[in-house]
This record gives sequence, structure tokens and C-alpha cells, in this order.
Amino acid sequence: MKAADFSELLGIEHLDHSLDEVAGALDASLSGTIELVEPARRMLQAGGKRLRPLLTIAAAVASDPTVAVKPLDPRVRRGAASVELVHVGSLVHDDIMDEALYRRGVPTVNSVEGSNQALLVGDFLLARAGVEAAYVSSEVALSLAVTISDLCDGQSLEGLHQFQIDREVDAAIESIKGKTGALMRAACDIGALCVGRLDLATAFGEFGMNFGIAFQLVDDLLDLLSTEELMGKPVNNDVRAGVFTVPMLLAVQEASGPGRNRLTDLMLDASSNAGAAAEFREHVLAGTAVAATLELIDRYNELARRALDAVSPSRTRDGLTEIPQRYLDGILVEKVPANLR
Repeated sequence: MKAADFSELLGIEHLDHSLDEVAGALDASLSGTIELVEPARRMLQAGGKRLRPLLTIAAAVASDPTVAVKPLDPRVRRGAASVELVHVGSLVHDDIMDEALYRRGVPTVNSVEGSNQALLVGDFLLARAGVEAAYVSSEVALSLAVTISDLCDGQSLEGLHQFQIDREVDAAIESIKGKTGALMRAACDIGALCVGRLDLATAFGEFGMNFGIAFQLVDDLLDLLSTEELMGKPVNNDVRAGVFTVPMLLAVQEASGPGRNRLTDLMLDASSNAGAAAEFREHVLAGTAVAATLELIDRYNELARRALDAVSPSRTRDGLTEIPQRYLDGILVEKVPANLR
């Protein structure tokens, strides 16, 4: 979905203008030495849907329909910028751990400036996020600080379970809550906090968390269902990295006897054997794991929708409740070959 589609769905005029203002705030937030600012700016300008700032703006409007969007209320502009700064800062750190060379077609900081400088750039972006949040309110600053802590927890859990074939689905979901859900939660509850609706922050946070879990589960499926051409990056990569995601774990759960042993052997061999990775993917796609993951996504999308029952009905609130399903439907058409949908 493009900004114009979101604008129509959410009933927010000039949403594209508001997002441009957030982009300006991101650039203006980069106060520091050129060695930090230049690579940070490169990563901020690398593209992306700006979904999290969009959710912050929408949550603010749903919380207070009188909030200004053109020009965007300064509190909302800073709050949205703080969330995006955390998102990009965490991606810089991810690229170090993954030894990634490119992010959205742009050379990563670790590949150009080196891993040590990339660590500093990621920290710099997180710190600037804290500055932007503190300018809004103590509640926004607290939400952001808790979120950064949760991001670390989620990444730590994933690392602890790397290459563990006996990983439980619940453990994978706990990692997702920290890695992806926490920042989506912040994007939404900060929208309410920016306009002083502390009473609605929990509802928006629950919406964001559940949507975030579903969002990551979709991403886990795309790694198995999509192609390098459609994704613009390697696919079937998680098993090779030893990151055993929910659809993989569900595939192991449904297998038994020699079939299960074969799957677990393939999982462990995949990091050094492309043939094992390909065979494992074929086994997953041949079973019921994809359908079971889609059912799980539907469950979290429904929890997200129900969370907003506590918010007064409006076109913006109702549009927000539709976003999780719209995202799922759209991304499947965009990124998955027709024969695998």
C-alpha cells in the first residue's frame, strides 16, 4: 500500500505531507560529527514504507481527531521520528550481526565504514531517538526506553535459540514480541501519548504488538514462499542462518518418525549445504505448516482488531483495524508466486 492508499483508508488528508515532515524531522535530528551523521543519513534515506511513523500519526488522529496534520503537530512529528530512528538504528545493528553488505539496495554501514563505526552509528541513532522522545513527554520517553530494552531481549532470545532444533513455537513468538512487536507497539502507543491520551495508550499498544507479531510471521513465510527476484534479496535464508522460524517449527511438529529426523538433519546441514536448505524448504511447503502459520497470523490480526474496541469509532480507527489484513493480502500478491498462494 502507498501513502495515498493509507490516506484514503484512514481518512487522513495530507498524510503524505505529514510523512514528509517526519522525514524532515529525521534529518534535523542528526546532530553530531560528520562521521556519524553521514552514514546515519544514508541509512535513513535508504527507503522503506515508513509504516511505523504512519501508525504513530494514525494512532494520534484516532485518539484526538482535532490534532493537526498539515502542518503536523510537533509532538506527533517528534514521536513518529523517534520510533523510526529506533527502527533504523536497530537495522544498523542487525546488519553488523548478519554481516550484510546491502540494506534496501544501499551499502550498509558495516560494509563501508566498518563494524566498529557501524556499532557507533546504531547507538547514535538510538540516542537521537531518545532525544526526540524526551522533547515530547516523559511518557513517550519511557515507552521508547522500554521498547529498546525489549528489542535487545528479543534479539538475545533469537541468538540463544540459534540452531536449536528443539525450539518451541512459543519461544519463537516470545522472540518476535521483542524483535518486531515491541517497536510496532511503541509506534502505536506513542501516537496516543503524543496527544495526551494516556488512557488509550494500552489499547493502541496491544493493537501494535499483535499486528507486529503477525507482521513478522508474514516475513517468516515470505522467506520460504517468495523468490529472490520478488524480494530483492536472498530467500530461504533463515534456515541457513540457523534461525528456525515458526513455520519451520510447525513443519517439524507435524512430522514424525524418520520424516521428522530427516527434517531436523536438513535443518542442521542447511548452513553449509545449499542442497539441504532447498530440500528442507520443499518439505515445509509440501506439508500443512504454511496453512497453520496463516491461521496463526489471522489469530493475531483478530487480536489486533479487538484491541481497538476500546477506542471511539471513527474512520481512522476503523481504517487501522483493516490494516493488518490489508497488509497480509497485499504482500502475498506482491511477493509470492501465484502457484504458492
